[in-house]
Amino acid sequence: MISDVEYDMHYDMGYDLSRDRNGDINCDMGYDCGKIHSFIVAPPGTGKSTLIRRLVEELSRPVFGFLTKKEADEWDEDLGNPIYIYPAGQPQHRSEENRVGYCKDRRPVVYAQAFDRFAPKLWEPVVAGIVILMDEIGFMESASEAFCKGIFHLLDGDIPVIAAVKDKDTTFLNIIRSHPKAKLFYLTTENREETFLAVLEEVRKHLPTDSRKP
Repeated sequence: MISDVEYDMHYDMGYDLSRDRNGDINCDMGYDCGKIHSFIVAPPGTGKSTLIRRLVEELSRPVFGFLTKKEADEWDEDLGNPIYIYPAGQPQHRSEENRVGYCKDRRPVVYAQAFDRFAPKLWEPVVAGIVILMDEIGFMESASEAFCKGIFHLLDGDIPVIAAVKDKDTTFLNIIRSHPKAKLFYLTTENREETFLAVLEEVRKHLPTDSRKP
């Protein structure tokens, strides 16, 4: 059962309400119920980003989307390590414009305006054969309504998404994980290779035939 709060959050964020209040998929609304996205769900430190890098290398396809990264070589005594957001597949440059926050002792400080500035990039045209990356989707992103709408825009589309999703119980993350086009893969330190192969097979199924790596 999806709570009224979650359901209303779908509506307020411009989501198309692909599930009803009972949590059932609204296929009768014309929603495409095929699962084309692969969500890698795990707690921090399990290897989600490493697995995604392996997938990108193996698929050998152009990528679109975003990467958020805590930079270990920068440190603020009060705030901790800075976190930046970068366009996937492009050179990574650090600046105040793309610094989305800090994290110290797993306590984040979020700069919602940085997510707001990045959000328009999520609405840029994406062509078939490209793989969309979201690494990662956590609770910090929920501070920016514009960024969240951009995420849902891509998830509601027909281009396969590979996403690392934090394994936390929050309204935003519960909505993300319940998306009807997403298949969840729960990563552990013991099943990394098995998960890599399973996600690779799943993503390849949804790429145009001529874009698959031989």
